[in-house]
Amino acid sequence: MKLPLLTLCLILPAASAARAQDGDGLRLSLGAAGVYRPEFKGSKDYEFKPLPFVALRYGRGDYYVALEGPSLRVNLVPGGFVEAGPMITYDRGRDDDIKNLTVRRLGEIDAAVNAGVFIRKRFDVGQDALSVGIEALTDTGKVHEGKLARFEVAYDRQLTDRWSLGVDASATWADRKYMRTYYGVSAAGAAASGLTPYTAKAGVESVDVGASLRYKISDRWSALARGGYSRLVDSAADSPIVAREGSANQGQLVFALMYSF
Repeated sequence: MKLPLLTLCLILPAASAARAQDGDGLRLSLGAAGVYRPEFKGSKDYEFKPLPFVALRYGRGDYYVALEGPSLRVNLVPGGFVEAGPMITYDRGRDDDIKNLTVRRLGEIDAAVNAGVFIRKRFDVGQDALSVGIEALTDTGKVHEGKLARFEVAYDRQLTDRWSLGVDASATWADRKYMRTYYGVSAAGAAASGLTPYTAKAGVESVDVGASLRYKISDRWSALARGGYSRLVDSAADSPIVAREGSANQGQLVFALMYSF
């Protein structure tokens, strides 16, 4: 099952989204983007897609609802010391029309919607900001039926009146159900694909770094470029889906032009 609209709107990691501004009311950015990314987790084949861009934040004092990249978050903690609350995010799965015929024979993996909680601490450094956060998530459906956790550090710096830079690093841990869904090869899958049967184990899935550069064209218009690199590790990297048919090195490039209301 494909979720095209969700996939189109949620193309950027949370750390690459524009830094949330304090204050009440709705802030909305709409635009067009292009993304160059692996076809699926562990793929060595890449795809380019033109996609819509959507980012929003609605705040009331310290409370807010924010769409940040692939995550929708609700901050329920007053006082401003930390941000914490429920969140939902998604994994885009693996389509049935990928280029790799061997992996295609393993079957399609539906897009998964994950729900959980987050806690994040922001440190203001002049006009710059440092944030440290942790997320704990579980599958809301029956795609992988697993759990995952992510630790992230991000830094946003205002270079000039028009230019701003963001850098981020993160690590993702996943349980055995999650890992077996995306990296395992069952006996039936091995018979269909010719790959060696493989049972993926719980552990760190990936370590990621990224950088975003934003240019303010006018009060309303801005342009964004982002590059990201992800290294699959441990059981994910050892999977024949990755080690034989794909690559543990995963890159992504995104370019977006947006209008802010």
